[in-house]
Amino acid sequence: MRLPALLTVLLAAKGGPTQPDPQKGPGDPGENILPHVLKMNSDAYGKPAAQFRKGHVNARKAPSPKVGKTGFVVQLPSRAPIVTPAVYDGRVYVSGGFHSREFYAFEAKTGKPVWSIDIDDDGPSSPVCDQGVCVFNTESCTVFAVDARTGKQLWSWWLGDPLTSSPTVAGGSVFTSYPSQGAAGGKAPPPDASHVLVAFDLRTGRVQWQKWLDSDVMSAPVAAGDFIYVSTFGGTLMKLEQKTGNIRYALKARATSAPVVEFKKGRESMVFTRRGDAERGAAEEMIVGTVDNDPQTKFKSEPKPADYLDEEVQARADYTKAGKANDAANGFGGGAPASAKAQAALSNIGKGSVHTMQAHQGSRVLTIPGADRNVNTMGDEVIATHAETGKKLWSYKLGGDIKRLGGALGTAPLYAGGSVLVATTTGEIVALDPQTGKARKSYPVGGQVRSQPVVEDGWIYVGTEDGRLVAIDTGDRTLTGWPMWGGNAARTGIPIARK
Repeated sequence: MRLPALLTVLLAAKGGPTQPDPQKGPGDPGENILPHVLKMNSDAYGKPAAQFRKGHVNARKAPSPKVGKTGFVVQLPSRAPIVTPAVYDGRVYVSGGFHSREFYAFEAKTGKPVWSIDIDDDGPSSPVCDQGVCVFNTESCTVFAVDARTGKQLWSWWLGDPLTSSPTVAGGSVFTSYPSQGAAGGKAPPPDASHVLVAFDLRTGRVQWQKWLDSDVMSAPVAAGDFIYVSTFGGTLMKLEQKTGNIRYALKARATSAPVVEFKKGRESMVFTRRGDAERGAAEEMIVGTVDNDPQTKFKSEPKPADYLDEEVQARADYTKAGKANDAANGFGGGAPASAKAQAALSNIGKGSVHTMQAHQGSRVLTIPGADRNVNTMGDEVIATHAETGKKLWSYKLGGDIKRLGGALGTAPLYAGGSVLVATTTGEIVALDPQTGKARKSYPVGGQVRSQPVVEDGWIYVGTEDGRLVAIDTGDRTLTGWPMWGGNAARTGIPIARK
């Protein structure tokens, strides 16, 4: 940490000034709000409540797959949008859909049901599996940890309504977020804190630490090195210690996606997307690369017009209408509840229903190991940019009317078998050459997709907006190493190296 920032932290710890660091200039990735966030989490305010009631699960009958020449399809009963599944230990784990109370495990290469459970809350999130445990949130309002082999509940906690992020697992801990239910110990919570970031023990659900946030976490926390990183719907970017929750930095960065972080010789390298610097009446989005453990901007890409983030444009789009209808099916006929702090998301990413907030994966950047480029989907195109300068190298145009459909026309990309894979609203998965951006192959899905696929051992797994789990046997065993949203249980956005 640079000396001026360190002095600011020391002053804040002693109750000193909480204004932004005056040394932060226009070249920095965001306004330094560390003093303010430290004060939010100081003894001046109450700590987040740490007593939660338990959730419950019961066995249920699972649907059977329809098996074909190139894989299988399972039509889930809810016919609701299906978020990114997870592949773990020979099984594929998947939510029953946004307005379902179901969660399933199928054999990964046959689709045969292994176990299925009814849960006592709506809207299971994208799951994360590690050390024999699968963890998922529900929109309303519980985190569940179940045995990956049997589906038996290990622990669960009703946290708050609604939950609009997915959990992350690293170092034997579960990291997730939830809307504040008040403070413990007789003190008031911070006036501008609406949500809480929490670490639970993976095996027992014991609370390890909690920190106040200004809004909910976007997509999922990201674990890298000894740290946990979050982007909030309010655009704040934070770095905390995994073991203690100690906050290392907090930036008002206008972030629109979860960050991707690597450490090279102990030096942090981060890339994320954010709103443009000088928007004039219309939304823009750019890619930002930073270096150093107290981040300094390495590059900012040329800003791109971003109707897909614009609140007014998105208000007229089909995706927004579908989000409101899905909310109504879950009991939010009057719109997202105040506890969601949806206005923060609306102002930043143009999404304000519980469904679209929970499904948000944004223009998250894919970092390809050993390459000189990053790749991400920005609205109506997939873009490759130079990893050191942010200069555009190529783009691949996606089909569809982005203003009518709303959101992005493709999912956040993944990397496997030497190709970049993106699923689209036109119902296919496209494999792109990372050097040229040319399409190498496409795989039909048969329905609109808005959540990142996963790949393992030559199979692609993806959820559709009409409630189907589609599994495609590509026959190419080099397509492997991206089994969960973000690539792994830590949600790093960097492919798993396979020997």
